[in-house]
Amino acid sequence: MAGKHPFAELRAKMSAKGRSRAVTKSRRLRREMDLAELRRALELSQQQLAKRLRVNQPEVAKIEKRADMLLSTLGAVLRAMGADLKIVARFPEHDVQIRSLAKIPRKREADNESRP
Repeated sequence: MAGKHPFAELRAKMSAKGRSRAVTKSRRLRREMDLAELRRALELSQQQLAKRLRVNQPEVAKIEKRADMLLSTLGAVLRAMGADLKIVARFPEHDVQIRSLAKIPRKREADNESRP
């Protein structure tokens, strides 16, 4: 059939530099996904994810479109997908994994605790 070739055949025709760029881009794309892409990569429908989260399908659609959400929401969605949420602060010289945000006192609480 004209215009259709097996991927292995096309890859074999690529230069070594082109194959290297493709591998690098593929690795980057696998590390960088939004929630909808991740859900699809795991072969989950919005309906299946909604059932795991005990919400309705339109709520999953809303979650996937949000640019900003609570960490608890993100954590729940990722747990429903079978993953754990880890937050890492990246400094130039090292990384620090944040254990718990609940233990960080709010400014008012810290001020009140420091007073006699």
